[in-house]
Amino acid sequence: MHKEIEERLAELREKYKALPPEKKAELERHIKKKNFLNYKKIEHIKSDLLRLEARRAQLELCDREKELGLIEKKISCKKEKLLRYLGKQIDQ
Repeated sequence: MHKEIEERLAELREKYKALPPEKKAELERHIKKKNFLNYKKIEHIKSDLLRLEARRAQLELCDREKELGLIEKKISCKKEKLLRYLGKQIDQ
């Protein structure tokens, strides 16, 4: 499942890179102005992912396998949420 999410994120990145700069700017303005709640959700998920990634790095250094598994599940769930929100915004 983790591999599938990574593939979908890579596909989304490619889709975003393929957009012309004008469309990217328009998309960002659209998200911020028209869908402010979605924009805030996306930003919140990004900050949660950064926090979880830092926690995962700490756990890897301490060799805590049980907690590490839980954190990785949380990370994959957050990535899937981010993928859903960003996918909706790019497809519009």
